[in-house]
Amino acid sequence: MATISYSKAMGEDGAHIRLKLDTDEPVALSDFVANFVGIGNQFEKFVARERPDLKAESEIFIKEVRSGCIEADLVAWVVGAGGLGSAAVWAIDKMDKIQILSKFVKDMKGNISPYFKKGGRNPKATKSDLSDFYKTTKAISRDPKAIASLEAAVFEDGERKIRAAFKFNNAEARQAEHEITEHRQELDAKSDENQERVLLQFVRPSIEAGKPGKKGGERGVIESIAKRALPVLYASALAEERMLHEKMQLEGNVFRALFDVSVNVELSATGRPVAYRVTAVHTVLEDGDEGDLLDG
Repeated sequence: MATISYSKAMGEDGAHIRLKLDTDEPVALSDFVANFVGIGNQFEKFVARERPDLKAESEIFIKEVRSGCIEADLVAWVVGAGGLGSAAVWAIDKMDKIQILSKFVKDMKGNISPYFKKGGRNPKATKSDLSDFYKTTKAISRDPKAIASLEAAVFEDGERKIRAAFKFNNAEARQAEHEITEHRQELDAKSDENQERVLLQFVRPSIEAGKPGKKGGERGVIESIAKRALPVLYASALAEERMLHEKMQLEGNVFRALFDVSVNVELSATGRPVAYRVTAVHTVLEDGDEGDLLDG
């Protein structure tokens, strides 16, 4: 990012985003910095999405620090094909910057505010977005009396005029932290691969235990996904109870039966299946392959 002064970044219109923290207790520096990192990340994503012809850059300037209150400005500028400081860039900036900043603040409100309520979710949020949202709420989550506000403003005739704003308090921030954490866990599960109605065959624990590096617990093969045996887990107590029931009803060898199941396939960072999480048990075919399936 290019080095630029506060006055030059503000430009003639003085458009900026201001974060204001009203607190009763001191704010941890790491939380304060994380707050602006989250906002800055989201601003860059916003501009890339809304105006792909422009490149957003921004800098944080501490405006004022006094007892019970911290104000900091995120001053943004946009860079076009001509590069920083070109006449074309600043013409775009003067025309559109306040509109971009105002829409961004409204966008942030729409993205984060669902998490202020129990069970609230933003269905469009990615794990990266959730990380930014968490950082944005962190600065006031420890102080019961804290309030944060985010404003898009511009100076006109020497007067600061707010074009868009939203605020949230400590209770909302703490609720958001909880909901965001829950949402991230949900996305972690969904980021794996869901497979409906596949055939699972369990392998003998004695065979698996005898192999170097193999841990105990159920393991099985779903040939349509992977030839080797993987750990078998359960997404819910209901799914585990249903599997146990079906096994108890079997008249033949459980290791020769094929279980018609739906699973969530846990993947490694490289996309390699590492475990099956059974989400539903549908039916059982009692006579599977003639030979036991072994871990390859």
